[in-house]
Parts: sequence; C-alpha cells; structure tokens
Amino acid sequence: KHLKNGWRIWVYLTSHSSVSPATGCFRLITPSKWGAKVANCSQPLRDVPAEYVVIIHTAGSPCQTHRDCHNEVKMIQDYHMNLKGWCDIAYSFLIGEDGYVYEGRGWRNEGAHTYGYNDLSLGIAFIGTFVERSPEDKAWKALRCFLDFSVKIGYLSPEFIMLAHKDVSDTVSPGEFIPEPRVERELYFIRKRTQEHLNCK
Repeated sequence: KHLKNGWRIWVYLTSHSSVSPATGCFRLITPSKWGAKVANCSQPLRDVPAEYVVIIHTAGSPCQTHRDCHNEVKMIQDYHMNLKGWCDIAYSFLIGEDGYVYEGRGWRNEGAHTYGYNDLSLGIAFIGTFVERSPEDKAWKALRCFLDFSVKIGYLSPEFIMLAHKDVSDTVSPGEFIPEPRVERELYFIRKRTQEHLNCK
C-alpha cells in the first residue's frame, strides 16, 4: 500500500493472549438497538482478524447524547443506503461523543469507507466534523477500549496498523484536530494495560 504524507503509521505489537478485557470499558450499541434498517451486505472481509484500522470522521453533526447519536447514525445509514445506493451504512463502527460505540457493518463485513482498504480494515468513524476541534475524551476512551476488546476477541490483528482516512484517500477526514500525538497516546495506553496484565501473571 502507498500512503500519502501525513500521519505516521502506528503499529500495535502485542500477543493475542496478553490483551486485557475491555467489556466494562465501553458500551456497544448493536444495529437493532439504534434502529437500523435491514441491510443487504454479503461481502465478508478478506481476512479476519482485520489487518488495518482506518480512522474517519462522518463529516456531519456531532452528538453528545445517546438520543442524538442514535438519530445521527440512523440519518447516516439513510443517506448511504437511499442516496448512495449502498447495501448498508459505510462504516464498520461509529463512535459518538456520548462515549458509545455504534455497530455498523461490524467486524466481519467489508465496508464502503476507504477505497483499497474496505476488504482489509475496520473503518471506525467519529460522529461529527473535526476540522476545528478534537472529539471529546469520552469518544477517545471508547476508541481505545474498543480496539483493545477487538484484539482480545480475535477480530483485529494483534499487529494491526492504524491510519487516518486522509493518508490513503483524497479527503480531510478525520480532520486536522485528530493529531498524531493523540493517536500515539491512545496506543500507548493500550500497550500499558497489556504490560500490566502480563506483570500480573
């Protein structure tokens, strides 16, 4: 893969057995819970566990309450299915500033978010437009816990590569206010918990 200049690629190196549980760290809202339409997607990811994580922003309105985030995710799905003609919402998962993770196409299905990476990656979108500010801390915590959990349950490679949407597409997503240092810090916390878990054995 050829990446544009921009974010550096961060590689998360650990072992599957060493990742600590994260089920109490975030809440996953399934499609039935946020009111999704019935999807008709059948193309699986090429590899499970996924090799890449692509961080995106939805370029719409942000949401800070559960009700607003539910509604925003439903509107995004309507746009992608009715106007774009796609089989479902484009993203694998979405994260609101309410601190919840909203399941889109999930861990196993190919997305429609990043050309050349749809069959290789989990596309995780912060709900909102982040060209003037960064997502709130609750959203970052949810991302961190979700990545930890995804490795733990075997849907994300322990050596996954996390990159920005704009590194591989002609876009400003996920915005200038989701900077490299913040990404580095989030991965640092994952690695730190992993080491603490090993030390307890």
